Amino acid sequence: MEPITLKVNQTTLEKMKKYYDSQMVSVEELDLYFQANAIGCVISADSEGRVTFDGQNCIEEAKRWSKRIAQELDKLTHTHDLYKLQHIGTAETGSADYLGPICVVSCYLRPEDIEFIDSLHIKPLAELTNQDVIAYAKEIKDKIVYSLLILDNSHYNKMVQEGFNQANIKARLMNQATVNVMQKAKENTKVKVINQFVSPKTYFNYLKSEVIVVKDLMFETNASDKYMAVLASEILSRYAYLQYFANMTKSLKMNLSRGTSTSVDTVAAKVAAKYGEKMLTKVAKLNFSNTKRVKALLDDA
Repeated sequence: MEPITLKVNQTTLEKMKKYYDSQMVSVEELDLYFQANAIGCVISADSEGRVTFDGQNCIEEAKRWSKRIAQELDKLTHTHDLYKLQHIGTAETGSADYLGPICVVSCYLRPEDIEFIDSLHIKPLAELTNQDVIAYAKEIKDKIVYSLLILDNSHYNKMVQEGFNQANIKARLMNQATVNVMQKAKENTKVKVINQFVSPKTYFNYLKSEVIVVKDLMFETNASDKYMAVLASEILSRYAYLQYFANMTKSLKMNLSRGTSTSVDTVAAKVAAKYGEKMLTKVAKLNFSNTKRVKALLDDA
């Protein structure tokens, strides 16, 4: 595979440096801003914003940084090469939201399950509306083997207080969901895939105190493009999150917002004002920077 070189602005360059932080390597070339070793790809960037992706996974790495380029690369390379044998895939929803839980799903698919899900012609994940997610999830959930784990924010905040960071928490949830679905499937499944969010070394370091660790994992970016089990896990984890979020909205009797924007701060401040600040422990991820802004809003009220 030929290297791919992109020209990015300074904001994107900083985002890339932060994203690849755990995979950085020391560089000797004075003109390099950073260099990182991702799975199957070496990323090299200079201070002018020229970024080169080199390796067998260079296309997938490059695609994540530009929607336009992703579309062009798809047309040029036809990278949608669906894996059609039985496999397990794991994904999560909610880790980027201040309000709401983290939902992790691991799915086991047989060849006939893969054909079924592929026949649904699910749109790209970024284009799915909540209604789409619900409709697809209802089609899928009773036809396949899967495991769902929901970590509410009371337990999330407790784990953070005990010294776990969010990536550590996600690794533990993904490992447990994969173990669960392996036990349900009762099949010797060689291919097990998760959407990569940290390097394999960091991932397994987080799990060093766990009794059972699934070690024969494949870490892939944009895994849902190729592995239907990851796509199914994305759909079902989003569905579980939407259900939980809807119940939170009903219970608190106010409209809630997703993400980490200032509008989310306003909503969280209203929750705290109505039910007391202790309620934030149940509904919010307190280690997010939103918490300081929410408390500032309460102090100014």
